Order: sequence, then C-alpha cells, then structure tokens
Amino acid sequence: MPVRRPRRGDNIPNSEWDAIYEECFTKARKLRFSALSRVAAAHPSTHKEYKPLRNPPNSNSSYAKHSLLMARLELVDSLLHFVYGLWCKDYSVRTCYRASWRTVGEYLQLTRRKLTSEAHDDREKAFIGLLCMVDAYIHGRKLRYQAVAIDRENTVKYNRLVIQWKADRERAAAAAQPSPPPPPPQPNPTPNMLPSPASSSSAGSSNSTPLGGHGMLNNNHAADLDLQPGVVNALTGQERPPPPSVQIPVNTQFILDRRSQCSGLLAASHQAQSAQQTLNIPVMARHYPRTFARMIYSSLSPQDEHEPDFQDDDGELFWPTQAVTGEGLGWVCLMGMAMVKEFGKEYGYQGVHGVVPRLAGEDMLGYPEPQFIASIR
Repeated sequence: MPVRRPRRGDNIPNSEWDAIYEECFTKARKLRFSALSRVAAAHPSTHKEYKPLRNPPNSNSSYAKHSLLMARLELVDSLLHFVYGLWCKDYSVRTCYRASWRTVGEYLQLTRRKLTSEAHDDREKAFIGLLCMVDAYIHGRKLRYQAVAIDRENTVKYNRLVIQWKADRERAAAAAQPSPPPPPPQPNPTPNMLPSPASSSSAGSSNSTPLGGHGMLNNNHAADLDLQPGVVNALTGQERPPPPSVQIPVNTQFILDRRSQCSGLLAASHQAQSAQQTLNIPVMARHYPRTFARMIYSSLSPQDEHEPDFQDDDGELFWPTQAVTGEGLGWVCLMGMAMVKEFGKEYGYQGVHGVVPRLAGEDMLGYPEPQFIASIR
C-alpha cells in the first residue's frame, strides 16, 4: 500500500515550481550525458563514435554487465525529468507554453527509436508505450489550450459571416425594389364617360379569387424566408448558418493554426493508440506491481496532480487522466519515474547517483536538450 503523505494544497508558490524545474533539468542533463557516454563506450574501439569512459565501472558491477540497459534507463529517466520540469513551468501559471513543448520532440523520437530497436521483453517494451503516452499527452495539452484561442477566433469569424450575409441580402433587396411609378397624367377638363355596369361587372369577375389573388403564400417568398439571417430551423432549434456563397477573407496564420490543431489531434490519436499496445493496466499489474499499487490504492484525485513529490518512492500516484482534458502529463511523468525505479531495482540502477560524471565543457554527444521558452504560440 502506498504511503499517504500530508496534502500540500494547490497554493504552491511559483518560486517552488521554478526550483523543481531547475532541479529536474539539472538531473536530466546528468542522466542524458551519462547515457550517451555509456553508448559511446560500448562501440568497438575502431568505431568513429567510440569514446572510452574515463573511470569505467567495476567489471563485476551491474553497470558494467548491463551497460546498454543502464544507458536506456538513464535516457528514459532523463526525458521524464526534462518533461516534468517543463510541466512544472506550465502548471505554475496554468497555461501551456507551446514553444517549449516543440523542443521535446527530437529527444523523444530518438529515445523511442533506441528503445524500439533494443528492448528485449514485454517489461522493457512498456517503456516504449510510456514514451508514446508522453507524446500523446504533450499533444493533448497543446490542443486543449490552443482550442480556447481558436474557438474565440471562430466565433469572431462566424459573426462576421452573419453580418456579411445580412448586408448581402439588404443590398439584394434594395436592388430588387421596383422603380417608382410614372407621374399621373394631367387632369382632362372634358369629363370621361363612365363605364357601363356590364363592363365593370365583367372586369371584377376576372379577379374574383379570395383576397384579390394574394391570399396564398408565394413559394419563392417561403424559400427566401428560409435563408434570412436569424431564422431558426424548426427541426433542430438552431439558427441556420450562412450559405457557402457568403465568404470573408482569412490570413495565413488563421489557416496554419487550424492545420496545426488538426495535425496535433491526429498525432495525439496515433500516439495514444500506439501506447496502449505495450503499456496498459494489465501490463502494469503484471510487470510493475508496485507502481500499479501506488496508483490503484491511491486516495488522490485527477485534480491532485500537484500533490506528489517527484522524488518520493513510496507515495501515492494516480493513473493518468484522459489526454483530451489537457491535463495528466504530470501523472504520466510520475508514473514513468516510478516504473524506471521499479525496473532498475533488479539491476542495481541508482539513477542520478550512478551517472558517469561530466567534466566542465565536455561534449554532450548529441540528443538535443529540451528548452523552456515562455511563449504560448
């Protein structure tokens, strides 16, 4: 059973979130350098990327026997710390810095590619699903927060369409007005002869329909009424939208924003489907029972994403909420960190305490580092 820690409350100051961000990025950089150093040292000595470790581990240690496995664990651990650090920046101000999340993609893809080619069993392949889940939740977060601005823009554009529609109809109605009748003839001083009663009777009988031929609604008038702005559809109860012929101009950014939203939705859907193939509740229960218990026997709720300490190995967790809510990325990172520790315990994985140290100015060997960029665009 997980340990139930005292609740911190959702009033954590921004300075504390900033400190967590700095700590996460510091650890992530160490883990990243260590992982790539182990990979470089594992190459044959004739390989162009071979670089021996300055202080190689004891040949009997797990880090020597399972050097590439340790490197993969450090890569995943590093990525989770980078992502959690950026999530802290987002959460502290309740926004989504979209520019920051775009810097994660390359690191994530390289790590996933390495795991896909080297993972050996279902337990390790669960990390592939974890990375797909991280990707899906990043897209979900970006989509949810971008949708607010797009929905506002859509409302403005729709209102302009309705105004344009109304103006078009008013112009059309004005153009269809009959020209004014000619002026009446000048009065004739000689009185005209009155028509005979018979001719008056016959003329009246030709227009003897009710209301002088105007008692029935003209079909064209009914169709026109159906197209008028503000007319409500009797079947749906909704106001009829302007017809496709009514158009207003849009700029390039308007199209790009909606293209981004559409492609992001497709990417989130694809990554979520990929994630569930190797990481799901049965897989968690079978291969990560400790992490599973920390989520299943939790008293936390979906809104308590701020509560756990990311360095707590025994506290409560929560199975991530739906990506479409825009939230849950913090839960995914916390779950992933717990999975890394549970998996690594069997091999003596020590996390940041077992990394290959980096000398000042030493090359980071690739894998571009994610960056915090305070921009919501």
